[in-house]
Amino acid sequence: MDDKRIVKNIGVSMLMKPLSIILGMVYTPIALSYLGDEKYGVWAIILSVVSWINYFDIGIGNGLRNKLTEAIALDDYKSARSYVSTAYCGTIGISFVFCLLITAIWNIFNLSNFFQLNTGSENANLIVFISVLFVCINFVLSLSRTSAYAIQQPGIISVAGVIGQALQIGAVLVISKIFHQSLMAIAVIFGIVSLTDSIIVYLVVARNREYVRPRLSEANRKHMKALLTLGAGFFIMQISSLVLNTTDNLLIANLYGSADVTPYNMVYKVFYMLVQFHGIIIMPMWSAYTEATAKRNMAWIRRTMKRINLITVVFAAGAVIGIFVFEPLAAIWLGKRLEYGTTLIVLVAVYMIIQMFANNYSSLLCGVGKIRESTIIAAVSAILNIPLSILFAQTCGMRLGGIILGSLSVMAISFVALPIISRRWLKDKEQEWAAAE
Repeated sequence: MDDKRIVKNIGVSMLMKPLSIILGMVYTPIALSYLGDEKYGVWAIILSVVSWINYFDIGIGNGLRNKLTEAIALDDYKSARSYVSTAYCGTIGISFVFCLLITAIWNIFNLSNFFQLNTGSENANLIVFISVLFVCINFVLSLSRTSAYAIQQPGIISVAGVIGQALQIGAVLVISKIFHQSLMAIAVIFGIVSLTDSIIVYLVVARNREYVRPRLSEANRKHMKALLTLGAGFFIMQISSLVLNTTDNLLIANLYGSADVTPYNMVYKVFYMLVQFHGIIIMPMWSAYTEATAKRNMAWIRRTMKRINLITVVFAAGAVIGIFVFEPLAAIWLGKRLEYGTTLIVLVAVYMIIQMFANNYSSLLCGVGKIRESTIIAAVSAILNIPLSILFAQTCGMRLGGIILGSLSVMAISFVALPIISRRWLKDKEQEWAAAE
């Protein structure tokens, strides 16, 4: 394993992340001031909905990540290029279908009214269509990120993301002088910047690496079957992640109105920064675990898992500190006070802590392709999340705190089960490799 390469890319990502957070903190009050509480909540809901598309690649992206990493580790660049070409072809087809499907469902069932999207004089359905169109195009282009992870260079993604955030801030400042509280302008800017990010990543990754440049002629049905076989479990896990990470805003909008989405979104966004920082460390590990397994390097896997868990304890301490400093810092950040509630802040912090520890083991299991049990846990969590959130929020009268408590309750399943599954896999694989020698 090339530990120096991993550390270098983590270093680049760590350097970029503070810039990303600063830009994000600058962008949020600018966007909130420009759109106002009501429209900002509407935009958060639209983003939650259109982001669903990114989860519906039937697991092709994650399947490609593992297969591409394995092919590169074994110096099989012909297969690597075929896997990449096949993945692009499949994703183009899926993107086209979902663009039509989501737009049709949104209009037929009049979901703008269901989610109480108060867009003033603007056409909510048209804004959603434009957002969906951009996301579908980027859905295909974002496979360049999968390639970056497979070659274990996520630093490229971090740099492109920072460039995109800077462009987005500049664009919002410009349109604020031209349009008044325009959701359409925000949607167009968001879409263009997202495409720019993906194009930058592709250009850097594909330079001097022909095997990540897709060619229609090299798409292979056999490789599509391999991607889908491996990706089926990833797909279920993606859908479960979708339910856990995007339905909270929709539930709040439906139960209490879009204005209440804003304070919840702010608390979640701030504490989620810890998960993002933590993700910088564990994201490269997925492909590293794949490579280590291909090379039968169990000692490296065990050593790395111990280090990652120790690092996560530090992040957990940061979340605890955040409970006490969030409200005063948020007031300075936003330039005004919003009604959060101590219960909401504490529960969000705890949710992020257990999510980080669960992610450590999820990364290992995904990297080594041991996802059957994880898939079952993810499916159960997705089924239980919404009813539990409604139970705590409505029946127990916890409102916003109840919404996150529902998500926390199902995340606790992964927090307990994934370490047990991981340790069992490590023991079984160690015995298997010993017997084969």
